[in-house]
Amino acid sequence: MIRKLNRVVQDFLRPIRLSIGRKLWDRKNEKHTELLKDKKVDMSRVKSILFLRYDGKIGDMVINTLMFREIQKRYPEIKIGVVSRGAATDIIKFNPHVNKIYNYKKGKESELANELAKENYDVLVDFSEMLRVNQMKFINLCKAKVNVGLDKSDWKLFDISYKKDYSKHITDMYKNILSLFGIENPDLSYEIHTGIVVKDEIRRRLRELGNPESFVVLNPYAASKHRSFNKEKILEISCKILKESKSMLIFIGEPSKKSEIEEIIEVLGDRDRVKYPTLSGILEVVELIKHADYVITPDTSIVHIGVAEKLPMTAVYRLDTGDNNSVVWGPNSPLVKQVFSSDVPAVGEEADINKFDVKEIGV
Repeated sequence: MIRKLNRVVQDFLRPIRLSIGRKLWDRKNEKHTELLKDKKVDMSRVKSILFLRYDGKIGDMVINTLMFREIQKRYPEIKIGVVSRGAATDIIKFNPHVNKIYNYKKGKESELANELAKENYDVLVDFSEMLRVNQMKFINLCKAKVNVGLDKSDWKLFDISYKKDYSKHITDMYKNILSLFGIENPDLSYEIHTGIVVKDEIRRRLRELGNPESFVVLNPYAASKHRSFNKEKILEISCKILKESKSMLIFIGEPSKKSEIEEIIEVLGDRDRVKYPTLSGILEVVELIKHADYVITPDTSIVHIGVAEKLPMTAVYRLDTGDNNSVVWGPNSPLVKQVFSSDVPAVGEEADINKFDVKEIGV
């Protein structure tokens, strides 16, 4: 009851906070029209671009890698900086097309923005659909010469606005942004560089597992319990894999899920074919997936990682509820089979992703 009341209060206060924040920060003291040409960026005058990925979303960062590569392919001298946080930072840790990574910490936004202002970035690109007050402030204080934002045509803080077509995959939006930089017909594939140490570590782990000839990676968990497989569904999928293939089954999941996964392995009983290796960080997950023959997951970040590695997969989604999520954030790959839960939630409730037939799962 208290939580629900708090949500109502926050929903009431949010537009008020945003309105006040916009009055404070939606301004730009200096316009650099010399960097603009025909409502696009004049790249002949640009030396640096800063991308804001302060949401910390791994899957978004994976897809973003196409932009870094395509920009430096066309303009190899351009400096690319990325503001990131959490595990998403590891996705670009070894990326040869990212020159500098800045760690975004809540409560330390002003310090970082002042540091960025001293670096005199020519262009700043933001991907937020709705800016929170601290994000408005951050962008303002970065003092980039040209700010590019999503649906920000009525903002003074932004010099160029781009749109997002919710009937198309997210890469279409990135393609539109690249066109603002004079890049047409870009390669829309993603790439993740893991580094020599991680590669060696996963080779060692696979040797410990007996160097399986083939294996299926099962990632049962997503960001919320409503988007994660329950224990019964995990067992169903596992039994199907063990019955219909000769592959080893390798579970991946956060350490907090270790107890549940160990219980499932105990029930399955085949410890020679079912494994749950200890992995340290998202790059070890990426490198393990690179060696897999098939991946099954309800988590979009794992989907995008698998697509980056051009792997066959089954990706499980909830039914779209007007947001076209399975299209916008779908796999966008002929190698991936999409399976949909049939659950239709009541108003105000979350759909359960487990309402699908395991027969639809590929192996």
